[in-house]
Order: sequence, then C-alpha cells, then structure tokens
Amino acid sequence: MSNKNPADERYPDYENLLDDLYSLQKNLLPDEDAPAEKSAPLPPGISDEDMHHLEIPILSEVVDSGIYEEQLLKEKFNSAQQHLFEQPPAPQPITDEQINAVVTKLMVQMRPKFEQLLRDKIHSMVVERFNREN
Repeated sequence: MSNKNPADERYPDYENLLDDLYSLQKNLLPDEDAPAEKSAPLPPGISDEDMHHLEIPILSEVVDSGIYEEQLLKEKFNSAQQHLFEQPPAPQPITDEQINAVVTKLMVQMRPKFEQLLRDKIHSMVVERFNREN
C-alpha cells in the first residue's frame, strides 16, 4: 500500500498548478521594491513626504464640517445631560405679601363654609340653652 494521498492521485499536477499560480501572481502584482519609480513623476516642489499630507479642498471642507457638527451635537448632549442631573436651585424665601395673598384667596373661598359652620354651632348652643331653661 502506498503512502500517496487520494487527493494527489486525482490531481497529479497539484504542485505544478500552485507554482503556476504563484508565478502568475508575481507577474501581475507590481514589485514592492520600486513603487515610486513606476508612478508618475511628482511636480516640482513636492516630495514623497509631502504626498501624504496633500489636502483636497472639498474633501477637507466636508470632513471639517462633519467634525464641527459632531462637536456641536456632543456639546448639546453634554449640556442637556448636565441640566438633567444638576440640583434644582434653592427656593426663594416666601414674603409676607405672598402669604397674605394666599390667605386672602383661601378666606374668600372658605368664608361661606366657615359662616355656615359657625351658624350651626351657635344654633346648637342656643337650642341647648333653651332646653336647659325649660
């Protein structure tokens, strides 16, 4: 019995196919050793280091406006959150004018009830006294 793998029997050229694929990949991909040599020459005054820092005006504006809008939203969120969790201000001391206004309003509303209760109480006392005398 041989030590051959069954896959090797079905694909006897497996190693050759892999070699062909690697060589094809190597021929299709550019060499990594000289990427600057194959690209177009740079305009005068621009070095390779400057290429990484070039700005496209419209793209820069879009990015800047996006960042600015994000910062505004963050500030709004933070102020809303702070407003939510900050302690309410201490209540103002109540003045005599405010107390008198409340008392007057309550007296106007409750006067008929007080008069009726007082009338009933006086009536019951008068009836009790008359009953004692008779």
